[in-house]
Amino acid sequence: MLTQDQNAIIYLMFLNGILFLGLNFIAHSIVFPGPKGSKKIGYVLIVAVILAFATQLEYRTLIHLNFDPGKSQQIVLFGFVFPVFLTSIVYYRIKKNRLAKKNLSIEPGGKE
Repeated sequence: MLTQDQNAIIYLMFLNGILFLGLNFIAHSIVFPGPKGSKKIGYVLIVAVILAFATQLEYRTLIHLNFDPGKSQQIVLFGFVFPVFLTSIVYYRIKKNRLAKKNLSIEPGGKE
């Protein structure tokens, strides 16, 4: 049987997974926007609201684990949210540049 603190740590890991997937989706949507009339921006807004709620839950859980409120905020924002989002943006920008270079290198006749 797990203690209450161990359950809180597992809950934090679950919330981090949700945050990671959501931040990757938002970064992908920024770098690769959908065509005109796409519903992608609406999905991004919905995911952003869910992630704000998950971030708030993570902050509250850290407070529950007797972390200092100021340190908890720094842990959540500067230790996870900003680095993951910025790394995802950089990753998708590199991926977009590689795809653009690959498309330029292919001739219109289909020959490489």
